Formats: sequence, C-alpha cells, structure tokens
Amino acid sequence: MNRFWFTMISIILFAIGSFIVFTSVAWGREAANSYLLSQGGGMDSAQFMIVVQESINTYRWFGSILSLISGFGIVRAIEFNSSPIFPYTLGFHPPAGG
Repeated sequence: MNRFWFTMISIILFAIGSFIVFTSVAWGREAANSYLLSQGGGMDSAQFMIVVQESINTYRWFGSILSLISGFGIVRAIEFNSSPIFPYTLGFHPPAGG
C-alpha cells in the first residue's frame, strides 16, 4: 500500500477512535437505556448503574484501542519517512539547489 494512503487511513481511524472515546458516555448511556427498555423498563438502580458503567467502558476501550493502533500506524509512517509526509507524497518536490 502506498505510504500516503496508509497514513491517511491511520489518521482517519485515529480521528474515529478519538470521537468514540469522547462520545463514549453518551453512547454508553443510550445503550444502557435501550437495555433497560428491552428488560421491560424496570431494574434495580444499582444494577442499572453497573450496566451504564460497563456500557461506557465498552465504548471507551474500543475507541482507545482503535486510536492507539492507528496512532502507532501514524508514528510508523512518519518514522520511516525522513522527509515530511504530505508535500512529497503528493508529488511536490523541493526546487533544485535550494
């Protein structure tokens, strides 16, 4: 795969993972509420809080792992390329003698 596309995919996945981490509380709360409704709408409050916390943790872990793996991909793409990524991979080259 071209280094440019590898870097772009890594950046996009990093952004998606970060977004999931930042929205994990809202999504976890929604998942817990839908679970509560699927159980008939009644549940002990302590048990419901456990469901809420575990739903939030699930989204948080997924987003963190996605961000971490794609972040390593970004670092790897930058590390193995001695020149700046974006200008030279798009076909732009520095002027000769400058």
